[in-house]
Amino acid sequence: MNKIDALKEATTNVMLGALINFPLGFIVLWLAQALNIIVTDTEQRIQLVIFQSVIFSIVAIIRGTYVRLYFAKKQLTKVAEQI
Repeated sequence: MNKIDALKEATTNVMLGALINFPLGFIVLWLAQALNIIVTDTEQRIQLVIFQSVIFSIVAIIRGTYVRLYFAKKQLTKVAEQI
């Protein structure tokens, strides 16, 4: 697996996760406000969810790419040793 394939896989995985995490972010903020942990208005909630989703997505894409490349390289090494 090359770097482009690993990047595509990681990006697809993160986009699927974002479909779950984006609405979950609103639920977490609503719950935090209900428990008086934070007090925000609707505009601030939207900004916080977008900001956290962007940061987590970037980190997840980078992490996913390098994890995939690591295990692909490990698998190739194992196959090469068997030959």
